Amino acid sequence: MQILKIGQVFTIRWVSSSFNTVKAVLKDFPVLAHHFQSASEDGSRSGAEKAKYTGLHKHLTSTGFLSDLATMKDVLRELQSLSLKLQKCDTSLVDASRHIHQTIEVLSAMKDNGGKTELKVTAGITSGQFKGVDMRETQPKIKKSQFYQSIIDNLTRRLPDSELVTMLKPMDQHFWPKDRRELVLFGESEVGKFAKLLGESATEAVSEFRDWKLQGKEHQGKTLKRLIVASNTVLPTSAECERGFSACNDTDCKTRNRLRARSLNALLFVDLNGPPINKFDPFPFIQSWINKGHRTSTSWVPGPRPQPAENRPLWAILSA
Repeated sequence: MQILKIGQVFTIRWVSSSFNTVKAVLKDFPVLAHHFQSASEDGSRSGAEKAKYTGLHKHLTSTGFLSDLATMKDVLRELQSLSLKLQKCDTSLVDASRHIHQTIEVLSAMKDNGGKTELKVTAGITSGQFKGVDMRETQPKIKKSQFYQSIIDNLTRRLPDSELVTMLKPMDQHFWPKDRRELVLFGESEVGKFAKLLGESATEAVSEFRDWKLQGKEHQGKTLKRLIVASNTVLPTSAECERGFSACNDTDCKTRNRLRARSLNALLFVDLNGPPINKFDPFPFIQSWINKGHRTSTSWVPGPRPQPAENRPLWAILSA
């Protein structure tokens, strides 16, 4: 026996939860239909409750709702996969661009040919039944072509900055041409621009890039290695930042008690692959965030609020 939790369908921010909810509804479809019908005929329930369950059963067993549910599952599956890829700490800006382009291509194909769940549900509706449940014919509310196109347009708008991605692509071997004659001069102008952007020697960067392309990875020079490291530190999403700040809300008191304001500052920089610490000091921003009264939802200590001090543990400052 497998118990599936049916929650809510949230915004795109929580796409994984939404996918699991839609998946659970389709998997438990016969059980839900039976439950709603039984509840609508239960004499121990009030008239309002029985009417509510009658409406739910009627809505659930309509072919239009089932079609919409199948479309939602197909789309959410692809968006969940994309979301998980973008949240990985080793996903670069170029990786993110490639993943988004791939998802757009998949959704475009599904728009024309239908998704896996949509085709499966259509084939599963036989003799007016789906999984043994009697269905009634209705029209779906989702206009599939417009729905898919809307998501494709939204993803297209969210693609990373094209100029920066163009400069970074040559340092990703996925984009190298197969033909050696095309590879000889490929990407050299972009690498030169990126080197100038970071204050490195464009001539050295291009020369080392050419050696890498034509002679192998063991010929990467120091300048080129610095550019490659820099290209991988450009984060495509705020997932790492959110994970870092989630540490502030950790309910494990033993761990939280060891966090001081300056320690948290250093920890966030390690996790976020931030800029060199001598270039930018975020401590004043963390201090101002604490001074504004922010604290964890589980921390509360009665009494007068002391002034925050750098040498006091962060938990004491937050719970003050």
